[in-house]
Amino acid sequence: MCVYAFINTNSGGVQTIGPERASSILFHELKEAGLDCRMTLGGAAEFSAFAEEAKNAENTSMVAIAGGDGTLAMAASAFLDTSIPVLLLPGGTMNLIAHDLCIGGDLEMAVRNVASCRPRRIDVATINGRAFLNNVVFGDYADMAEARETIRDAESMDERLGAISEATHTLINSAPRNFRIEHPQGVREIGSNILMISNNPYTHALDMRPRRKRLDTGKLAIYVAESNDGIDLIARMVEVMRGELGKSSAIERIDAESCIIHADCETILAAVDGEPMEMKTPVTISIKPRALTILRPE
Repeated sequence: MCVYAFINTNSGGVQTIGPERASSILFHELKEAGLDCRMTLGGAAEFSAFAEEAKNAENTSMVAIAGGDGTLAMAASAFLDTSIPVLLLPGGTMNLIAHDLCIGGDLEMAVRNVASCRPRRIDVATINGRAFLNNVVFGDYADMAEARETIRDAESMDERLGAISEATHTLINSAPRNFRIEHPQGVREIGSNILMISNNPYTHALDMRPRRKRLDTGKLAIYVAESNDGIDLIARMVEVMRGELGKSSAIERIDAESCIIHADCETILAAVDGEPMEMKTPVTISIKPRALTILRPE
């Protein structure tokens, strides 16, 4: 039996320690655990070929994916509704899903604990058919996420300064946008510069990271926020990072199995597990209960 392992060389955490160091850690620790490993390094294009090979191989015992939250969401989409256990390893910047699964943010330590991991099934949410594990955010936060990606990928100082200028402009000129939210309990029309939908509700925070106690409730959490300008937007973002969503008088939570988001435009920018993406409207978001088999420490 074989572990099929993939490292996203474009992920922030992997770039910090270096792809060669990351692959060395992963290969060594899996070998120490007595596991044969077939390793692939690369980006989205290489991942597609990797996933097909892993799913079609007769000797796949599990897959191990190292990358950021966007990469791990890509893995969830690929191995959704299969019996192959997926080990989600921290290779990004925030590593939100890895922290929620008690895997942590240290790649080497996470792989060392592989022998103590046991299979569990967790929910996977989708937006217009694309899987996500953490959250989707609309509004000016999504524009700032796009600027952050540009800063990270910039090849020159001029590109970085341009992206910083765009983010600053977005914050200074932040204003409400009109959203119409349809969900099984009713319809809600709001004006806000941020709208967040999470895969299972956030319950607390640790080290300025929002956390969820459970990932198998079968519910989306729709967070409707009173947020009209840049100052409000910063305040709402701080409340999220501090785990104060349930305490804030400016945020209301609606639990649902699905929702449809309407906007005043044909496409809308969304930050999907931190990755900025253009989505056709209306946007359909739903949850697939216990659809992914993952490995997590006991």
